[in-house]
Amino acid sequence: MSSPRKTAFSRREFLRFASMSTAGGLLAACAPQRAVTPDAAATGAPLPTTAPSGAKPDAIQWWVGWGELVPFFDGFKQMAKYKELMGDSDVEMKPSIENEALLTAVAAGTPPDMAANVPYLDLFARDVCVDIADWVAGSSIIKKDSYISGNWDGGIYQGKQYGVPTLECFVRFGLDYNTRMVEAAGLDPDAPPVTWDEALEWHKKLTTFDSAGNLLTIGLDPMDAEGSGIGDGFLAARSWGFKWFDEATGKFDLANDKMAEAFDTYAAFYDVVGADKMSGMRQVAANETWGGSFNAEVQAMIIEGYWHPGETQAQKPEVAKFNKATWVPVPEERRGEKIQGTGGHYNVFFKGAKQSEAGFKFAEFLNTDELCDTIFKQLGWLPAYKPYLDVADPKAFPGLDFYFQSVKDATDLQPAISCPITSFAQTQYEQLSDEVNRGNLSGADAAAEFQSRCEKEYKNAGFGS
Repeated sequence: MSSPRKTAFSRREFLRFASMSTAGGLLAACAPQRAVTPDAAATGAPLPTTAPSGAKPDAIQWWVGWGELVPFFDGFKQMAKYKELMGDSDVEMKPSIENEALLTAVAAGTPPDMAANVPYLDLFARDVCVDIADWVAGSSIIKKDSYISGNWDGGIYQGKQYGVPTLECFVRFGLDYNTRMVEAAGLDPDAPPVTWDEALEWHKKLTTFDSAGNLLTIGLDPMDAEGSGIGDGFLAARSWGFKWFDEATGKFDLANDKMAEAFDTYAAFYDVVGADKMSGMRQVAANETWGGSFNAEVQAMIIEGYWHPGETQAQKPEVAKFNKATWVPVPEERRGEKIQGTGGHYNVFFKGAKQSEAGFKFAEFLNTDELCDTIFKQLGWLPAYKPYLDVADPKAFPGLDFYFQSVKDATDLQPAISCPITSFAQTQYEQLSDEVNRGNLSGADAAAEFQSRCEKEYKNAGFGS
């Protein structure tokens, strides 16, 4: 198989990619697709999902996958640094954007000027984003040495820089758990599970049913939140210790014993509950977003990144006070390994857009102290910008201190792998996991099929011979 190359897609091919991407729900992020405020979360009041109107007709267009920024966006424009950097330029945010809408606009030649919380790697590989190296070279704010290296490097694909780390970055993996639920189950919150076998035992003790057999609580859904993600670092591969894709050679390594074991291990958690009941925990009202089941105290453990403590504090402070975080589980043969990964989000800029270069100034603004401080205090999100990380309070939210300390203590700290069919791989992983969880496939068969599908798509997409 040849080394990967960048492919310029036709409009038809790009729209095919759009259809394939959205089928898997591929936003690689920490956050629900709606705005969340402490008051709304507590009272059940309707949550805003559209940005306030009033932008100028020639405003710079910024499309984002999140909805959480809506309540704060007008306040951004009142900040001194916004006025200093942007001058008379206005920015209009289009929140909660679906991948399909963005990719259709890109394919039609009418992209926004910039975007965030989108399928970055797939866009980079398809030659639709602007190489911003010259803009970065002229910036007094965006400097390589000011960023966590893994986050900075994630915005670079085949030697070209396409993304500026902004808004939500930092580290991606932790096992957060509710100490009140843990203690009620007779478990020790100061001795959390280290291996997947230990996590399974906790899961069994934390899973409860009523007298009619209705599921009341679960311990851990390993496919919830970061447990199922690939774009942020593919936890299964990281936990079992194999490199699922080689960027240099374009070769996949998925049909292996470790991937098979990962499939089977996750399925064991589903066996305790039943696949439909486990999945249902994320489908009932208020549980449709990352952290929803944890906030409702029907899931005692969840695999999430550093943002979990702050988002839980904003959404359910009465639950957040019981939050504690530790290392994600590893298989027994890797006992003692401490897994962590860098990743997160970028502002990216599109070829053919009218004001992408002006939008770069807005990306600079998103890395300024006042903006970073507002986002951290209101949403719990942290940038990759080291000058702000140096002053952010690790104890601002219960459990957050683990994530800060994990950067120093991790034995295995890596960025996400850059694969040009990440969105496709994500979709296949979720589908195959569901088949294993339902007993329709063995882990070994699923691993072999995963390998086959990815190799075929990689070649068909023009990245391999």
